[in-house]
Amino acid sequence: MAPLVLGTILAHPDDETFGVGGTLIRYASEGIAVHSLCLTRGEQGAAGDPDAPLVSRELVGPARAAELEEAGRRMGLASVTVLGYPDGALATAPADAVARDIVAWIRRTRPDVVITWGPDGGYGHPDHIAAGERALRAIELARADVNREIGAPFAVRRCYRFVIAADALDKMPLAYPEFEAYVRTLAVRPERWTRDRLGAQLDVRPFLERKVHAMRAHRTQARDIAAWERGLQLDPDFFRDEAFIRAFPDPSGPLETDLFAALRPSAAS
Repeated sequence: MAPLVLGTILAHPDDETFGVGGTLIRYASEGIAVHSLCLTRGEQGAAGDPDAPLVSRELVGPARAAELEEAGRRMGLASVTVLGYPDGALATAPADAVARDIVAWIRRTRPDVVITWGPDGGYGHPDHIAAGERALRAIELARADVNREIGAPFAVRRCYRFVIAADALDKMPLAYPEFEAYVRTLAVRPERWTRDRLGAQLDVRPFLERKVHAMRAHRTQARDIAAWERGLQLDPDFFRDEAFIRAFPDPSGPLETDLFAALRPSAAS
């Protein structure tokens, strides 16, 4: 049986680490090949501490792409791919072009399971929402391509969308006191993903130390790192879980604690 493969399709160079780093570390440590696709270089993000920037504004994108490479190494990822779609304007980038680039990556990495952003982008971020929409469109296109090729197996067998569970969302002001005011400025508000609405919830506490170590590779995002560490100090369970809704094959099925449970050899026997 071919080794299992996990892929992420996300928007910014720290989404993989801050968002689903515990999940990625878990599966990489189990021997599953984990490939990461990042649609932008995050060039509109921070350049470091505002009083002591690490790089000039024009070098933020390359710096953040390099930081993701290092974070990927710390998490044990098999590959990291960074595209150059515009940070802050992913929703206005040509949707067909973005989808085609994602399809090419799917063909190359052939993930059994894909993780992408949920419908509310975690906390209403437009780039996150666009990334999730483009990812789902690309998976549909890849499926259509394979259906035209008799005998060719379809790579993506399960798709999960990363969301911030309701209990975690309630804790966000611990890390970001300005979080609630920020959310009020967004066109899309975060949904309340209560446990009964989730498709999967993974306890990542065994991987927390490595996740934080990987987060620290994103040196330009010093403010966010400090905020997350503040939240962790105030509540040791701040990072406890990473939550997902299931896009397919069965969005309404039971809550899972393993994204690969249905694909492991024991499940098929």
